[in-house]
Amino acid sequence: SEIQTFPASFTVQKWRAKPGSHKPTASPAIPACLWLAETAEFAKNTTTKNTMTKNILSTAILAAAGMALSASSAMAQNPNYAPGDIVLFFQQFGGSNTVALNVGAATTFRDTTSNILNIANIGSQLSNATTGFGSSWYELTTLWWGASGVRSNSTSSSTVTNGDGGRTLYVSRDRNAVGTEGTASSTAWTVGGDTAMTTAANNIISLVNRMETTSVTTTLVEGTASSNIDGQNLFNILGTPTTSFGTFTSGGVQGDFGAGSFGSLAGITAEGALDIYRILAVSPGGTVEPGTVRAGQFQGTFVIEQDGDVSYIVTPVPEPATMVAGFALGAVATLTRRRRRGQTAATAA
Repeated sequence: SEIQTFPASFTVQKWRAKPGSHKPTASPAIPACLWLAETAEFAKNTTTKNTMTKNILSTAILAAAGMALSASSAMAQNPNYAPGDIVLFFQQFGGSNTVALNVGAATTFRDTTSNILNIANIGSQLSNATTGFGSSWYELTTLWWGASGVRSNSTSSSTVTNGDGGRTLYVSRDRNAVGTEGTASSTAWTVGGDTAMTTAANNIISLVNRMETTSVTTTLVEGTASSNIDGQNLFNILGTPTTSFGTFTSGGVQGDFGAGSFGSLAGITAEGALDIYRILAVSPGGTVEPGTVRAGQFQGTFVIEQDGDVSYIVTPVPEPATMVAGFALGAVATLTRRRRRGQTAATAA
């Protein structure tokens, strides 16, 4: 038999007859859990040990178990998301769908000194004609993407995890030119005050909460009615981004797509590029990694290719001539060491 589950807010309307009347009247609704407890207690204490009594008891126990399972599922966390992860999101002005991708812990991107290639591929989700944006998503001038992450909204200066204090924000800004890999090609974010840092942290948590509680993978595809992406990243009537997370104005944190590629970064032909900034809410020092309070510190650049591959760039790829020169120098050094070893062996003999 099936176990019927109920939401935690489920209530039961009980009916009873007034004294001297056969017409039933409604008593105030009570939480289902109390009704189940009453039913189970009644069935346990009744002196009539018939089949109906046993069925009532069994039903109450099974329903209670179902409620427990339902509550447990509602509170379950996505095993592929952790607070402090960076989530890339895609939204279309006038569209009906959003797509999100968890790329992993923000501290990974903060600390890396090497490019991280092919982090994930989200091509199938973006190109889906029904739930995504179509096969030519990377050519759409109405499609935008951004990135955000925060571990907690704690205002305590002592709340530090992996070098990031509470309300340490990671947010994107559209890279406006190819420029030099490992160097920002956008204007660094600044946040006006402590209250604005709290606002941004709370609103980023609101966006990523859908990934945390609704998905069980690193991706989440939703209609705009359910998603928090559009609600936290606003457009004007012309389809231009305005404000993100109630804090970042002048175009929000989104970058655009359109005809032709963005350009080549570290040997990757990118369709879009986002510079990532880390913004501290508390003064660095002690266990907090260096930075300036409420001033964006450039970390690196996320790029996405036409097939949906996402990579993170912090340094240029050496030019072929440089690589050849490096190889030649290495070969000379190896040959020199071998000659020295040969001379040492001959002397010893």
